[in-house]
Amino acid sequence: MKLTHALFPLALLALASCSPPNASTNAGAQSAAGTTTAAADFSCDSPAAPLAIGATATGDIQAGQSYPNNARYFCINVPANTPSLTLEVSGMTADLDLYVGSGNIASVQGVNLEQGDTYQWKSNEFGTGAERVQITNPAAGIYYAEIVSYQGEASSFTIAAQ
Repeated sequence: MKLTHALFPLALLALASCSPPNASTNAGAQSAAGTTTAAADFSCDSPAAPLAIGATATGDIQAGQSYPNNARYFCINVPANTPSLTLEVSGMTADLDLYVGSGNIASVQGVNLEQGDTYQWKSNEFGTGAERVQITNPAAGIYYAEIVSYQGEASSFTIAAQ
């Protein structure tokens, strides 16, 4: 069957209104943290936004806020037998740092291990270059990422989970 020019816009409109199966969103967390490019089918501790492996999200950190208000949170569901998990934060205009933990959001809240912080992995290089954490053979479960502005400066960013 050949679509005529008159029916072609209607066919496109019908396709555009379709939703993928099992797509879910966490609108409250996503509006605070940014917009994900792929829907995740799991939930996170508040205020983290779910981020699926293979997806990216964007976010903003406002200037002049103290910790933890200058932090944004994401969670990633890692299935069994995943060979590695890589989280990368890029596209920032201020010095942002990346902290990663597993199990619950408390695993990343805090930026100083000497004061009882509990993150397990970090990338806190000086400057605006990409921050990257790679975990080889991660245990199955939920992993949390905290993105925080080192000096409380404003910046947008992109986080990718691979």
